[in-house]
Amino acid sequence: MSKNRLFKETPKTRLIVSVETETVAAIDRLIRYPSANRSEFVRLAIEEKLERDVVRFQNRASVAP
Repeated sequence: MSKNRLFKETPKTRLIVSVETETVAAIDRLIRYPSANRSEFVRLAIEEKLERDVVRFQNRASVAP
């Protein structure tokens, strides 16, 4: 069980999600699980998606009439 540690000087929150079995299998093949950290892969994917969506939203806001 993981302990409640800080991540980059900020508290973390556990996020539980459900995804298709095929998606988990694809991630595991890509990162060669269990030698890599599945949760770290998902955390980075969420951060990258969030960054892209923030930029996309800002671009739409600057183009609005």
